[in-house]
Amino acid sequence: MIYDITQELRDFTYITSVYKCIAAYNLKGHQIGRKIGDMLEILTMGGIYKNRDLLSKLDTEGKLEGYTTAGHKVEFGFYKNVQQKQGLFGAVECKCVGVEETTAGKGQNCLRKKSVGESFTIEFNGRWMETPIIQTIKVLSGTADHVTIELTDSKTRISQILDMDIGDNIKLIVDEKQNPLHTTPHGNMLEEIPGLIRICKTIKFDKEADGVFQFSLYNCLAGPQTIEKAKQASLVAMDLRKKIDGHWGKEEISANQKKMNFLHVLCEYSHWEEKSRNVITTCIDHNIIVPDAVLIKAFEVFEAAFGIKNMLNKISKNQYASSAQVRNAIQLVFEHFEDHIFYDIALHSYVKFDYADDKLLVTPI
Repeated sequence: MIYDITQELRDFTYITSVYKCIAAYNLKGHQIGRKIGDMLEILTMGGIYKNRDLLSKLDTEGKLEGYTTAGHKVEFGFYKNVQQKQGLFGAVECKCVGVEETTAGKGQNCLRKKSVGESFTIEFNGRWMETPIIQTIKVLSGTADHVTIELTDSKTRISQILDMDIGDNIKLIVDEKQNPLHTTPHGNMLEEIPGLIRICKTIKFDKEADGVFQFSLYNCLAGPQTIEKAKQASLVAMDLRKKIDGHWGKEEISANQKKMNFLHVLCEYSHWEEKSRNVITTCIDHNIIVPDAVLIKAFEVFEAAFGIKNMLNKISKNQYASSAQVRNAIQLVFEHFEDHIFYDIALHSYVKFDYADDKLLVTPI
């Protein structure tokens, strides 16, 4: 199956389906979120390992010195003489910017404390929306560790009854068609929310005390730090280019004359807003996307191969290099998508990593 990535390439930011996927694992955000980046790295390793000549030049997690004498730690570097770390001709950096959950207000402002019969509201008001949508949450009943709420939105006027235990959360969502949606505690977000998420907020049931039920509110933000990631990757590309090819800008030297190519592999591309996309496309030789669908499939393959409890430990560059089982799992992902894993933004094509004339190249498939 060759995945049609164009359905992910929108002119607006939105929360990716990868976020829906990892939400189903019900693990701590930083724990599973970090593994998205690790999965991106081992998928990239899978692409590098397919080219034996390129693999023979590979140095992993090295520190590369640029024109400024600054040392840049990148995931993958390539040398003519890799044993002596001489003749750097290529580098690949992987960047993943996920969803950040922040409290909806400072201090106590993010909390709602209500007794049975009382309610509170949450407003959704994107600039792209025709009219705001108000979600009303009413406490119907509860015990020391359980609460039943009624959820009603101002657009459909349809009410839903939900049960929550302490620690449970639900997501309130507006999709790209301005439909108000919600998840259920411990539900499958991929199934419950089929469309693109434009706005997402979280309600978490904290505790009950003296008949008062406390809820915490969070905003889910799509990659707010992308501009910093974009500037960081661009600086590395320019610094290495200046040292090796004598030019800061990628347009100052023809492709035939370049000795150094810098590849930027990224995922959850919908989190990258226009200004960040402009920065990387201006400064970096090749910006390559791994589609959301590929990452989701990779997590499904690892879950099937290793189980939920063990799979996180398997998602690492060290495990890929040392474990045939991990390499086989990644190979299954490549086979599923017929090796169409990496999409070059500028070339508008899936590509593979290549090596010729002591150069790191990307070749359209």
